[in-house]
Amino acid sequence: MKLNRLFLLMLAMPFFAVGTAQTITIKNNSENVIKEYVAEIPVKNFKLSIGNYVVVSSNGAVVPLEIVKDLKGNELAVFPIEKLDPKSTYTFKIQKGTADNYPKRTYAELAHKIGGKFNGNRYEGGFSWVKPNYMKIPGSFRDHAYYIKYEGPGWESDKVGYRFYVDQRNAIDAFGKKTPGIVLPAVGVDGYDNYHNMADWGMDNMKVGATLGIGSIGYYNGTKTLRVEKRDSVICFIPADGKIRSQVNTTYFGWDVDVNKFNLKSLITIDAGTKASRMELFADKNVDNLTTGIIKNKNTEFIKSPDSDGEWAYIATYGLQSLNDDNLGFAIFYKKKQLKTLTEDAINHLVVLQPDNGYVEYYFMASWEMDWEPANNKAAFLKGVDEQLVRLNSDVDIKVKRR
Repeated sequence: MKLNRLFLLMLAMPFFAVGTAQTITIKNNSENVIKEYVAEIPVKNFKLSIGNYVVVSSNGAVVPLEIVKDLKGNELAVFPIEKLDPKSTYTFKIQKGTADNYPKRTYAELAHKIGGKFNGNRYEGGFSWVKPNYMKIPGSFRDHAYYIKYEGPGWESDKVGYRFYVDQRNAIDAFGKKTPGIVLPAVGVDGYDNYHNMADWGMDNMKVGATLGIGSIGYYNGTKTLRVEKRDSVICFIPADGKIRSQVNTTYFGWDVDVNKFNLKSLITIDAGTKASRMELFADKNVDNLTTGIIKNKNTEFIKSPDSDGEWAYIATYGLQSLNDDNLGFAIFYKKKQLKTLTEDAINHLVVLQPDNGYVEYYFMASWEMDWEPANNKAAFLKGVDEQLVRLNSDVDIKVKRR
C-alpha cells in the first residue's frame, strides 16, 4: 500500500521534479539589444538521455530545444530567445517535455511529382506530389523539367522564404511573405509556377536569370563567376525541419570549374525570427576563390557596411528590383578573415572567399517592402540588416550547469 501511494505521488509531480533539470546562463556582454537570438550550444555540454526537451525561462515561458548538426557533423542544441538586453544575464532550465503550443516558425522541403514519366528531360502526366525530402539528381538534369516542386528545395522562416534551382542553374531565389505563417507546403502545387503572381501569402519576388541571385554558390575565375553547372551528380536532402531551425544539405559531386574538379558539400540553415540564411561550404580540394554575391540591378543602390571591430561585415543592395516593381533589398554577410576580395563581374556584385581547410561560411538575406515585416524604405531595410549584423557580431557568453 505504501509503495502504491509513493508511485501515485510521483505521477502527480511535475516532470521537472525528477532531477533532470540543467541550468543555462546566458550573458549579453555587448551594448546592443539582440533581438530574435537563437542560442546554440554543443550537445556535449549537456547530460541528455533519449527524449524530448524544452527550455523554461525565469518567467515560466516554455520553448522547444532542438538537436541539429552543422556541416562538420557537430551536434548542437538550439532554442530561441526573443530579446537579450545590453549587459544583461538570463537563466533558463532545460527539462524533459514537449512545447506543443509553440508555433512552427521554420520549414524545409524537397518534393516532386508522381504518376507520370519523363519524355526526354521533361516530366509529363501525373499531378500528385510526394515529399521524400531526399533526391539524387544526375548531372544531366536540366531546368523546366516540370518534375520537382518549384524546381528545387525550399526553406522558410516566419519572416521570409527561399528556394534554389537544383538543376544546372543552381541559383538561389527569394519568396516574399505577407504572413508569418508557414506557406511553402501550398506553393508550387497549382499550375506549377503560379508563385510568380501575387497571392495572399506573397510571391516569388525576384528574377535570377544567369546571375547569382542572392547568395548562390559560385567560382570566380577572374573574369566571370561560374555557378555549379558542370557536375557529375547531386544529392540533396532535408536533415532538419524544426519549429526553430530548418536545413537543406546538398553534395555536388565532380563540380568542374575548368581549372579544377572537386566535390562540394553545402548546408543551408534558417532560424526562426530572421530573414537571413546561413550557408556552410566544404570543398574536398584546395579551392581559393569560392564566391557568392548579389544580382546587379541599375535601379538599386550598392551599400557596404561601415568599418567596425566585429568579425562580420556585409554588402547590400536596395531599390526597385522586385518582380512586383517595388522595393527589395539583398545582403551578404561574410567573415572578414575569410574575405579574399570584394569585386564584380558584368552581372553580379561579388564576395570572393578564401576557405579555411576547404571550409567557408556566409549569410544571405532578402527583405521586401510588402513583407509582413516590411522594408518599405532604405532605412527600414538597413535596420534589419544591422540587427542581423549585431546577432553575428554579438558578444554572448553561454554556460551550462549540469546536476
